[in-house]
Amino acid sequence: MKKKLYPLKQSHLFSRAYRKGKGYSSSSLALYVLPGRDKSRTFLGITVSKKRGNAVTRNRVKRRLREAYRFYLPDLKDGRLLVLVARQGAVQASFSDLRDELGVLLVRASLLASAS
Repeated sequence: MKKKLYPLKQSHLFSRAYRKGKGYSSSSLALYVLPGRDKSRTFLGITVSKKRGNAVTRNRVKRRLREAYRFYLPDLKDGRLLVLVARQGAVQASFSDLRDELGVLLVRASLLASAS
């Protein structure tokens, strides 16, 4: 069965992930991981600060990060809340660089089923 992208939208869940979640970072991304209550789904929230550029730039970064996440979705373990924060390097990074950095963060967080 094909996995679906479940967006994280509630601000209190973002705050909880920042406070209580485990953080992993690279040059252009930061990933916060928190065990979720729903063990059958993994939720993804993406944050791009206004410091990173105008709305067009921020939305482009979010679209790229969502698509990079979809690449790893079939191998991803379920039952987590993920918050992905774009750093300044994400604005200039190519899509393949973002996808590779996300993959490295997911492996470091032991979230890929093939990496365990």
